[in-house]
Amino acid sequence: MKVICYSRILLLSVLGMILICGCEYIDDVTQPEPPSEMETTPLRVTMIYPNDCVSTAAYCLGFHIGLREAEVEYGIDLTEVNGMENDPVATEMIIRDAAQNSDLVLAAGYQLGEAVAKIASEFPDVKFAMFDVVLDIPNVASINYKANEGSYLVGAIAALKTESNKIGFIGGVDIPLIQGFEAGYIAGIHEINPNVEIVVDYVSEDVTGFMQPDIAKTLAIAQYESGVDVIYVAAGGSGQGVLEAAQEQEKYIIWVDDNGNHLAPGTVLTSMAKELPASAKIIIREALEDRFMGGIRYFGLEDGGVYYAVDEHNRDLLSDEILERVESLKSMIIVGEIVVPNTISLPRE
Repeated sequence: MKVICYSRILLLSVLGMILICGCEYIDDVTQPEPPSEMETTPLRVTMIYPNDCVSTAAYCLGFHIGLREAEVEYGIDLTEVNGMENDPVATEMIIRDAAQNSDLVLAAGYQLGEAVAKIASEFPDVKFAMFDVVLDIPNVASINYKANEGSYLVGAIAALKTESNKIGFIGGVDIPLIQGFEAGYIAGIHEINPNVEIVVDYVSEDVTGFMQPDIAKTLAIAQYESGVDVIYVAAGGSGQGVLEAAQEQEKYIIWVDDNGNHLAPGTVLTSMAKELPASAKIIIREALEDRFMGGIRYFGLEDGGVYYAVDEHNRDLLSDEILERVESLKSMIIVGEIVVPNTISLPRE
């Protein structure tokens, strides 16, 4: 497995100077033993993250875990790269380099969507997978998640659990992708109790909102002190600040992207998790077996692409009555009796 930082090798010919990208190496781990049943020439796979987020955000960590598992199980030649979300020129150079040296290029995060769309069109013989961005390009597997469905269920849980009838949501960046979480969450709350007061805050209007835990913590404390007793956070690395606030205020938080129930048992009410590791492995396996398909896909409640997490760390927080109600709602969504919204009305009231 290779880890690449482009701060030393990318050249901006237009400027005639070395591009200093400031990205850092992803921490390496013990190399796996050689696989027993793989082709002689391993599949060359490059994963591009929007930034150095594996150590700070559950979203990136989920993909990282799945890729490392695929490296062991499938014997792929894996490279992981930290991108530069605030520099579109450098981002394109990073993705283009990956396309020139890979059989399969994976990219995660809306920040990389435009660059992947451009570069994928330039390299029609290279397979791409873009997560959480809708791209209709023949050689791109556009993998998306029905986060609104999972958010609906955790919204119902919040409404069934609240004692103050005041519930919060904190998003990282106020964009359609995160608004989908908000829309589903609010709909789930209103399904249980339309009279619950809902407080919504966003950390930022730009990508920095996923990397500012201090600001997120300040927003969370303000919500908790106003009477909110449950906050659902969809804010990447900024979520850590909300978790700290929940622990200090002794209130509930609903985690996102992976199962974070273990992070603070008794404080994390539940988690709205995406099957990020499995998604990455599915695409790699399809490429290995010559079954790769471009096109737009959605994973939701029906196929386990999203779910609310219940385990030994939070089971005592959720009564049988709560779980029975939520499972009933889940079944209604799967069969189409409930259609969960994915957008919100702007401006917010």
